[in-house]
Amino acid sequence: MKKNYAVAAVLCLTFFGPTHVMAQERREVPEFRIYGEPSSAEDKAAVDGLVQSFKDAWALQDAVALVALHASDTEWINAYARLIRGAEPLGNFLKERLFPAFDPAISRQEVANMHTISIRFLGREAAVVHLYTEGRRGASRNSGEETRRTHMHLVLEQRASNWKIVHTAIMDAR
Repeated sequence: MKKNYAVAAVLCLTFFGPTHVMAQERREVPEFRIYGEPSSAEDKAAVDGLVQSFKDAWALQDAVALVALHASDTEWINAYARLIRGAEPLGNFLKERLFPAFDPAISRQEVANMHTISIRFLGREAAVVHLYTEGRRGASRNSGEETRRTHMHLVLEQRASNWKIVHTAIMDAR
């Protein structure tokens, strides 16, 4: 019975406690941080290279290059809760819907403003990369702001000798 009270107390503090201690304000971005350790310098370089290749492909709206960074069984969800499973359907979406809907200058601006918040290495074969950008791919939720902040989480997995994106989650404040 005492355990139930302890759990209830933790839940109350978590949900009703002072949030300024537990979270940053929405517009603040923490300094870059690496969590965990890559299994080797080569893995760190490979993850960094994949992130740079992701940025390069996004800036060019190069759907073929972008999809090549993903595993065949990738999952991708965007800020509109559109869920796509598989590299081939993702490529079709990027080529036929997402990239044609926006001027290439928007993607270039997003990459110019893109920063990595963190990389979290999970054991020897997985990593999570947290990126954010400011861009004009849709209106900002906050009145008076010209750009909209968008966060991207890329879950990477080492498959054979290559790192691939196995899951992408894109979110913003709307």
